[in-house]
Amino acid sequence: MDNYYMFLCGVMWCRFGQQEAGKELLRAATSMDPDMRALARAMWANGALRLRKFERRAPTSPGTMLGGNRCG
Repeated sequence: MDNYYMFLCGVMWCRFGQQEAGKELLRAATSMDPDMRALARAMWANGALRLRKFERRAPTSPGTMLGGNRCG
C-alpha cells in the first residue's frame, strides 16, 4: 500500500462515499508508517464529515422528494 493509492482511496471516499475505499482508509489508519496513518485518518475523517452533511440534507420521505406534491 502506498501513499498514492491511499490518496485515491481518500478521493473515492470523500467525493463519492465509496465504502470499499473507506475500509481501505480504516485499514491504513493502523499502518506502521506515520505518514500513511496521518493521511488515512485525515481523509477518512473528512469523508465522514461530508457524508454526515449530505445525510442531513437528504430528503426523508417520498413527499419531500416530490416537492410536497404527492401523487394520487
